Amino acid sequence: MSSWKQSFEIVNQELELAKKKKQALDELLAKKRMSEPTYEHLEKALTASILDLEAHQRSLADKMTSRADELEEQAHVLEWVLADLEVRRAGEEVVEETYSGQKKTIMLGLDATKAELDEIMTSLEKIPS
Repeated sequence: MSSWKQSFEIVNQELELAKKKKQALDELLAKKRMSEPTYEHLEKALTASILDLEAHQRSLADKMTSRADELEEQAHVLEWVLADLEVRRAGEEVVEETYSGQKKTIMLGLDATKAELDEIMTSLEKIPS
């Protein structure tokens, strides 16, 4: 698992839990099962925690967006290298064995790049605007 993905999942889980706690806290106050001073004390801590987690989530999203940009550029370079290889093969500048090995290597890199890019984009879609 990518380090960004693990961090992203942990932050999302912690943020979801903090929001559930805040909701439960609000419900306890509404049902008069908690005093106002106790609520204010706990609510202040939870709100601070939620704000910190949201800031961390935004920071991770920025890093993930930067990584996605790098991966898009990498994919374009690999596609260019593959096209160049195809042209050189058509011009008989590259023998079949060399062509096959290089194409396989480039395709593995391109597939891995696109897979990571898709994974990042899917994760970024989970962040509320």
